[in-house]
Amino acid sequence: MKNLFNLIVFVLLSFTFTVCAQDNPEAKIGFISDDLFTYFHSGPGTQYRILGSIDSGEEVQVISAEQNGYIQIQDSQNRNGWIDAKYLSDSPGLRVVLAELNEDITDKAMQISSLKEKLAKTSSDLTQLKSQLALIKKDKSSIEKQFAEVSSELDEQAFDIKKTWFIYGASVLIIGLLLGLIIPKFTGKKSSYSSWK
Repeated sequence: MKNLFNLIVFVLLSFTFTVCAQDNPEAKIGFISDDLFTYFHSGPGTQYRILGSIDSGEEVQVISAEQNGYIQIQDSQNRNGWIDAKYLSDSPGLRVVLAELNEDITDKAMQISSLKEKLAKTSSDLTQLKSQLALIKKDKSSIEKQFAEVSSELDEQAFDIKKTWFIYGASVLIIGLLLGLIIPKFTGKKSSYSSWK
């Protein structure tokens, strides 16, 4: 009878702690330490019935303070029970940390793979741009050569035009002088210069 009374009191206390823990958003979070698993008891001690086990690394919510070396928790399946306090830790266990690190490594590997693809594409684009630049430089060199040749031809043509005009001018001058000296002899007129003498 006494055991039944203790059990009823325990169930009521467990229910009260559960309600309080759910109403208290600042309830402490803990983690099961790195043993393979720990037993989950119905009360604060090994004399209480085993309700099951909790795997290492599992996140739990602390419901009450430590009693007889045991602490009441609520697991991820919303089960309330007691575990040995030495199996509760404030930080995630190695299994959880290892899982997080593996996930982080996978993410980093994917990022590296993506960056390698971008690098390969950028290298390909750079190679194409270098090829285009080489062609442009070649075209520029060819255009500069053609420009120099055309400029030289234009200079020669300008010199030829000047030379032609000079020859035409000199020819007109010589013809004018000759005509000025020859025509008066054929006409028989004396120049006004000789009449002044």
